[in-house]
Amino acid sequence: MTRFCLLSLLFCWAVLAHADNRQLLRLLDETIDKREQFLKAKQDKIDFLKQKLKKEKEKTAVLSVIDDLYNEYHVFQFDSARTYASKGLAMAQLQHNAYFEALFNIHMAEILAAGGLYSEAVEHLNAVDEQHVDHNLLFGFYYASFSVYSYWSDYCNDQVYTPQYRKKASECLKKAMGYADVSDPLYKFYLGEQKVYVEPDRNKARAFYLNTLKTTQEESRIYAMASYALAGNYRMDGNDRLYEEYLIRAALSDLKSCTMENLALQNLAMHLFQQNPDHLERAERYINISMKDAKFYNNRLRMIEISQIMPQIMESYQTMVKKQNSNLRFSVVFISLLVLGLVLTSFLVFKQNRKLTARRIELANNNLQLKQLNLQLANSNLQQADLNEKLQGLNRKLLDTNKHREALASIYIDLCAKYIDKLEKFQTLVKRKIKANQAQDLLQTVSSTRVSEEDAATFLNRFDKAFLELYPSFVEEFNSLLRTEGQIVQKSPLSLTTELRTFALIRLGVKNTADIAGLLFLSPQTIYNCRSVTKGKAICKDSFDQDVMSLCTVIHNETAEQ
Repeated sequence: MTRFCLLSLLFCWAVLAHADNRQLLRLLDETIDKREQFLKAKQDKIDFLKQKLKKEKEKTAVLSVIDDLYNEYHVFQFDSARTYASKGLAMAQLQHNAYFEALFNIHMAEILAAGGLYSEAVEHLNAVDEQHVDHNLLFGFYYASFSVYSYWSDYCNDQVYTPQYRKKASECLKKAMGYADVSDPLYKFYLGEQKVYVEPDRNKARAFYLNTLKTTQEESRIYAMASYALAGNYRMDGNDRLYEEYLIRAALSDLKSCTMENLALQNLAMHLFQQNPDHLERAERYINISMKDAKFYNNRLRMIEISQIMPQIMESYQTMVKKQNSNLRFSVVFISLLVLGLVLTSFLVFKQNRKLTARRIELANNNLQLKQLNLQLANSNLQQADLNEKLQGLNRKLLDTNKHREALASIYIDLCAKYIDKLEKFQTLVKRKIKANQAQDLLQTVSSTRVSEEDAATFLNRFDKAFLELYPSFVEEFNSLLRTEGQIVQKSPLSLTTELRTFALIRLGVKNTADIAGLLFLSPQTIYNCRSVTKGKAICKDSFDQDVMSLCTVIHNETAEQ
């Protein structure tokens, strides 16, 4: 019983662990889909440093910015990283700057080793004088030496040279740890590496790697390195589940930190291909992405490695696709047979029920004709009602128009009556003055502008009232022809400005400038200037006069509309 419970617990634990890895794989797929965002942020940072390099004038500061650019490109793009390391080295040599000369020699060794140029990398290491180099660079120098010989041993992969280079790598790492900075975020990681290469102890190495993961962010390169190292550590113990988990975590961190010089995704693709046929499609996607990364970084060795792995995955993927296509063809044939049987059955049923269907169709047609007749009658009623409503509307508009005309006629008759009355009074005044031999007084009376101004004001007020009665929407429609900043504001709702009176007369058909000036008691030049300025504010200047003539084509009755 106890054994059964233990086995059950182990089985549940394995299922849950597998489910966790599935969740991590889904997260990895989602992160791949968002990769462009991370690449854009990386490129923005690089562009910022390039701009900073262009602006920087101080020599040491320039070398420092070049160092920053190398670090950004180090695991992102091989050619660019080598270019900036070479540029920094040449500049440091020209300036006789020993610190940066040594630093860029170390960088050249690192990047050349990553590209498989091991002899050239060693040449740059030999160019650094260990006895006189800056103390702060000794760790970087020995750790770069460790990296070069580690890469070289992996590349040889034989029984002769691999042990020799492994031994050199171990010696360099041991020396490097003597200069390691305890406050460095990578210090725990370096201790883990020491327990792998110098003082082999997998358990202690694992503890250091796990401690590194706890103290660093998932988006950092350090996290990716520690996760990848942990994956190898668990693989040595035969723990495939944790090996897979930390490979995924390393791949996630590589994606977020835009690391193109990576092995995690490549190894994960191979692991999924070998362990789980259900992940074959995912493995094919990951290996293709790894190849794209290798090409982007221009890592020839990785491209060769992936080229050796890819055919196996692609062959299996094509086999799976062929199998799926075969199953699909079988399904299509089976479904086609089912459809054929369904067609035959439907034909027999149709044949048996044809007479009943014909009768139903006939009845349906009769019902349809009846519905159509009812619909036509309803449409006729609606059209009649619509026509009646339109007729009533036209009648209302006609009544409103008549009312406006009656009002305008009343204003016109009143204005004429007043002017006739004034004329009679003026005639009487003239006769009286002539009889009394008061010609000089009569001349002064006639020459007075007060009478003309009063008459003009009366005429213009009556004109404004009459025109706005006839065209109540004129001001609003006229302003719609002008730009917003050029629109005209009335002093009062019942009066027009000179500009509005000018174009009101044009709307009434008085187009001659001299005629308009006479009616408005102004000079022709004033009217000409008024027309020109207003036209200059028009939205469409070419058709402005025609647009004015098209205003207020319908008399609006606001009371009726409300």
